[in-house]
Amino acid sequence: MNAQMSKTLGNKNPLEIYFGCENITNDFQKDAIIASEAPFGQYFDASLIWGSITGRMFYAGLRYRIK
Repeated sequence: MNAQMSKTLGNKNPLEIYFGCENITNDFQKDAIIASEAPFGQYFDASLIWGSITGRMFYAGLRYRIK
């Protein structure tokens, strides 16, 4: 689950301030690749990734538009 909020300031050359969060619930797959220590082994499988492999991430920034 992700969310982002933004606020636009000004009319002629608007400045936009935004912030957000990705993976709000912090739910992730701990071992993304099965048997990664043996890439030529019988049980190696990189196709079983069912979810995010990174945890919660916050971000913020500015956007300036020139018309």
